[in-house]
Amino acid sequence: MKMRQRFLCSGLLGLLLLLAALPLYANGDEEKPVTIYVTRHGRTLFNTKDLVQGWADSPLTPEGITVAEDLGRGLRDVSFDYVVSSDLVRARQTAQIVMGQNRASKDYQLEDSAMIREACYGHFEGDPNSSMIAAFSAELGVPPETMMQDTYIWLKSADMIKQMDTSGMGEDAATIKSRMQAKLTEIAKAQAKKGGNVLFVAHGQSINIMLSDLDPAFTYTGTTLANAAVCKIVYQDGTFTIESFNDTSYIDAGKALR
Repeated sequence: MKMRQRFLCSGLLGLLLLLAALPLYANGDEEKPVTIYVTRHGRTLFNTKDLVQGWADSPLTPEGITVAEDLGRGLRDVSFDYVVSSDLVRARQTAQIVMGQNRASKDYQLEDSAMIREACYGHFEGDPNSSMIAAFSAELGVPPETMMQDTYIWLKSADMIKQMDTSGMGEDAATIKSRMQAKLTEIAKAQAKKGGNVLFVAHGQSINIMLSDLDPAFTYTGTTLANAAVCKIVYQDGTFTIESFNDTSYIDAGKALR
């Protein structure tokens, strides 16, 4: 009987020790906060010529290189564990320039992805922006200046492109949002295993569409993003919080460090 009692006590003690250890293992699986610096590429040749630039691509101008360098200096003490850019030249070039100025990042992962490309404008690609806006204005029956004041013009214009495009390549807002948010979530979840910072280099319209409903507490305005402006997002426990939007303070900080 005494032997049996000793076995029972030993078994109970072992069970208690196991239960006490479980929270330690659980804590190891907890997601850690991830800060994602989402930025638009620097100014390009098509930007300068005011041409429609979605999947069509053009390189950074000297001004675009300078603003990317300024952003890089402004972020030079931020340690990035992961860097992802659109696979379009202007975004990849911006990411490379920014990270070329960084002095805090070591052994970071670098990826370029078609999932975070700019919206595809179909047969409008390469046309003057004024021609595309005039076509939208006629379709909506409102003056261009009124149309451009609409908070959700980025989403509505993508839907109009899909309807009006004759090439069969134009994307609607739902398609753009789906691919952008899917890649953002994929990277955030992977990085959350250890936490840290991510640099995410993409494009004006696709970023706006991605952020339009990402954080219910954020008042979305649809403001046009400046070249190399930053939108800072924090991911934790499956939730995205937009901490800043269209922030050019990092560029200003970089200018001061020239």
